[in-house]
Amino acid sequence: MNILVINWQDWQNPFAGGAEVYLYEIFSRLIRTGHRVMLLCSRAPGQARHEFIDGFEVFRIGRRANFNFLAPFAMRALLRHRAVDVVIDDLNKIPFYSTLFTRRRVLPMVMHLFRSTIFRETNPVFAAYVFVTERLAGVLYGRSDFVAISKSTAQDLREIGGRGCIYIVHSGIPERPPGTVPERDPDLVAYVGRVKTYKSIDHFVRCVALVAKRRKIRASIVGDGDALDGLKSLARNLGVEIDFCGFVAEAEKYRVYETARLIVQPSIKEGWGLTAIEAQSCGTPVVCADSPGLREVVKHGETGFLYRYGNVDEMAARTIELLEDDNKWRRFSTAAREWAGQFSWDGSAARLEQVLQEELGHEKNP
Repeated sequence: MNILVINWQDWQNPFAGGAEVYLYEIFSRLIRTGHRVMLLCSRAPGQARHEFIDGFEVFRIGRRANFNFLAPFAMRALLRHRAVDVVIDDLNKIPFYSTLFTRRRVLPMVMHLFRSTIFRETNPVFAAYVFVTERLAGVLYGRSDFVAISKSTAQDLREIGGRGCIYIVHSGIPERPPGTVPERDPDLVAYVGRVKTYKSIDHFVRCVALVAKRRKIRASIVGDGDALDGLKSLARNLGVEIDFCGFVAEAEKYRVYETARLIVQPSIKEGWGLTAIEAQSCGTPVVCADSPGLREVVKHGETGFLYRYGNVDEMAARTIELLEDDNKWRRFSTAAREWAGQFSWDGSAARLEQVLQEELGHEKNP
């Protein structure tokens, strides 16, 4: 197959996140099985406009601020000069509306939809813009089939008007090379991920303050983002000590997973709780909000706990329970490792390959 992927950025872009990890891990495997993959994305300073990376042919145009306006014209130019069987349109915040600019098979791929949560993240004008464009996607892609990363995202697509088939292709987790496993810190509780307002990490800071009144706790926030200064200010005001680690490399991230007693995820909404499943793959239980995208990755009462979103008292109680009950922690740790072992990038890539073959089969035999 000849596949054209349209995504906001590539995995080497400074703004790359989980969507780019998903893109790279799955499509690099499709390349290794003989498929051709081209990527159209925005260009960060210093990046080449055209190059081959790990088998991908990468075309970069514009900047993040204007890429969605330029992408349709660049896509049409590529379709004139390259053989393309299917266009993968990464529907992330502001769609590219590829279906309006080509008759080729378009398969939108959706990590998550912000919907009303976007109003927690940015100013009302831009939030309204994102909210409306997501709603329009339900109309303009309404008859398309979709790839969704989770059942929660699939439900969102149905609610904004998606009427086609919605395939679920979960994220995988990387295989960890054998090596020395660090010693657990029995008091360490950590948040790992982007530091954004809608992630509700302030709930974790307040949770630490409550737990610290009852017992010893060490807390870390691992990641970077525009909500960092506000969290540091909140921690100072509450008088709690939190280690703000900033962005860390992949190896260090996994060292945190393997060292921590438990990981927390307080977000109001996720497409798929990647860091939660990564932590469980290291045998680390997770305490997370019972939110869309998160409730699918934790088996409540077996691999961790779900608590009602925003209920900091419940979050603190569950945290204390796993900090103090060694027998329960060991059971959860074993179950978490077994549960996470069901998810792999090889399996996700094989599933997407099957989806693409079905889609192209539908095209040939309508």
